[in-house]
Amino acid sequence: MKNVALIIISLMIYINSYGQNTSIDSLNRLYQTAKTDVEKVEILRQLNDYLVNTDTKALIDNNKKIIDLSKKLQKPQWISEAYRYLSEAGLRTHHFDEAKTNAEMALKIDDSLKNDKDIILDYNQLGRAYYYFNQPEKAIETYKKAVKIYEKHPVGEKIGVVYGNIGAAYNSLNKPYLALQYFLKQAEIAEQKGSPVQKSKVNYSIGYTYTELEQYPKSETYFFKALKDSAKINVKDYVFVNYHALGALYSKWGKYQKALEANKKALAYFNQTGNKLYQFDLHNINASIYLKLNQKNKAVSEAKMAKELAKQVHYKVGIDAANTTLADIYTHFGDYKKAEPILNQLKQDSSIQHHEIKEVLFKDLYLVNKQNGHYKESLKYLEKLKKLSDSILKSQRDNKIAEVETRYQTEKKEKENLKLKAEKAQQELLLEQQVKKYTYLGAAFGVSLISLGIFAFYYRRNKRQKELIEHLQKDLHHRIKNNLAVIDALIEDIKDEFDDEAIHQKLVELQNRINSINEIHRQLYHNKDITNLNLKTYIDKIGQPVKEAFGNNLIQIDNKVSPNIKLDVKTSFPIGLITNEFITNSFKYAFEEGQEGVIEIDLKDDGKYYTLTLKDNGKGLPEGLNIDQLDSFGLSIMKL
Repeated sequence: MKNVALIIISLMIYINSYGQNTSIDSLNRLYQTAKTDVEKVEILRQLNDYLVNTDTKALIDNNKKIIDLSKKLQKPQWISEAYRYLSEAGLRTHHFDEAKTNAEMALKIDDSLKNDKDIILDYNQLGRAYYYFNQPEKAIETYKKAVKIYEKHPVGEKIGVVYGNIGAAYNSLNKPYLALQYFLKQAEIAEQKGSPVQKSKVNYSIGYTYTELEQYPKSETYFFKALKDSAKINVKDYVFVNYHALGALYSKWGKYQKALEANKKALAYFNQTGNKLYQFDLHNINASIYLKLNQKNKAVSEAKMAKELAKQVHYKVGIDAANTTLADIYTHFGDYKKAEPILNQLKQDSSIQHHEIKEVLFKDLYLVNKQNGHYKESLKYLEKLKKLSDSILKSQRDNKIAEVETRYQTEKKEKENLKLKAEKAQQELLLEQQVKKYTYLGAAFGVSLISLGIFAFYYRRNKRQKELIEHLQKDLHHRIKNNLAVIDALIEDIKDEFDDEAIHQKLVELQNRINSINEIHRQLYHNKDITNLNLKTYIDKIGQPVKEAFGNNLIQIDNKVSPNIKLDVKTSFPIGLITNEFITNSFKYAFEEGQEGVIEIDLKDDGKYYTLTLKDNGKGLPEGLNIDQLDSFGLSIMKL
């Protein structure tokens, strides 16, 4: 199962200033006894810090009161703050127009006041609205307006938050290397201010980025750093936010017991403080963990709890995520009747944008429809899943391009520095020759060192370029492998629509041919050597599916190819197709029913040519048969 948790992991860290632990009841009592409108507004503003994570409807009512009272008091700055909170409420209730409009209202007020400090906050909130509703490019553009204002007029303390949000947006675009650049800017600001709060946040962000990069040990290191920084401040939220992140990390890492332990610590705290958003996400992560541990009852219980918590705070994305998790659990355990109504409800919701939710949804709709015999509908969702996977792969390729560009700029700088050093060394050498002629030997040694340095630079650069090419080749093999797997799945579905045994057999043969091609890319993707593959292993892999397709255990495949022979793709490809066709024809025609037999495969290398030998001990070809006059598709492949 794709992990559909973690959907609030960046949301909660970079909100403007929310999350104090003031008692809502005591503040309400104070509000009832307040004598002036100013006192009332001050109390309502304090309530915002608590309501933002507990009760979205109450948050909306609270800020409408603030706006009404502040208009009477002629306090536009309080009004703009209230609009920012209303924008936040729009995010939580999944109403993009409200989130965007209220952020723009705040911006309009602060722009008229020429209040750069709050304008930065307004652009940050507006950017979050775009980000939250799956417009990360627009979010980045908006965040950068805040950065531009700060560069002209450095006011306020939230620019680090803005840098962090830019990093989060780049993460959502699968560009973690660009994200890290902005997290490092945030880290620089945190270091300058000596702020353990900001250090905790940025180490958390970097840890999250490494989780996305699947560099789990590095991720763990940064979360531990964030925990250490959090321990220095008197705000427990930051400590347990990191336990929440560690739980998500360990879940992805496959360290399920560690994940459950971290989640237990975080859940105990957020239950105590009443933070239902984090409670939701922790229960949703636990559901996915128990699913991976094949503990159905616990998985269902956790998913239902997550759904209930998301409903309580009117968290639309959370409700979708919990429903998706629940449907995936039922699908995984074959309980299709319970999965189907949930999936049908989700597929009608056009507001679902989160790609991991959509990926799980399309996968489960494909499986459930296939199980119910709705093959046309099943194929539709398989195609949607493929398109979604292609878009994710494109983002990953874009990320690689960004990485290459970064490396290029770094290498360019290194080369310029090396050139300057070489020129300086040459000048020093000439001066040394003029002053002390007897130091020729030392000067020669200096030139050798420079040459060695230049050689080392180009060696490292070529090594990096080679590694990059290999990585891109692996990506290509992975893409081809996945596309062939989709074609194979389509053929598998088509087979079920025909009762004709002859058609069924032809489709099986087609699948075996695809498998012979796919096996090349599968091996090269998983091997360290991405250009050559082990022929003996390859032939074993393509022979077994053919044998299983005919279900004849009396006939054995004797693979005599040396395990030391490795061939490139160009040579392996035709050998695989030819071998597949020969094995298929031997099973079909060479042996009488009930007859034992052996199909022998060998390949010799005389240093100049490869000789492929394919034979069986069956009945042989009919007398007088002219192979050249046959129009068999299989034989035509073997003649290529």
